[in-house]
Amino acid sequence: MLNIVWPIFIIISIIFSIFSGNIKNLNNSIFESVNNAVNLTITLLGTMCLWNGIMQIASKTSAMKKISNFLGPFMKFLFPKLKKEDKVYQEISMNMIANILGLGNAATPLRN
Repeated sequence: MLNIVWPIFIIISIIFSIFSGNIKNLNNSIFESVNNAVNLTITLLGTMCLWNGIMQIASKTSAMKKISNFLGPFMKFLFPKLKKEDKVYQEISMNMIANILGLGNAATPLRN
């Protein structure tokens, strides 16, 4: 649905800017938006790499194992058929820990 709505909005805005004589403003806003998007992407990429690296280091320490053990009853409730030795259990635990610590951006690509 959005792949239909957004192109329609873009086409309407281009047609409106041509008829109202504001094509220069439209052009400037396009380049300004692209610039902002690239800056945001670079900033988020750096932040994600930093926190993902910290979580990879933390996954090797005993602190994460202790926090995983603390999450054990909650994990058993959510995933009753999952065994504690499974790799998926560890990945879900690390993802939940990253979200608890407020590292939502680093929780998305988190892998052991």
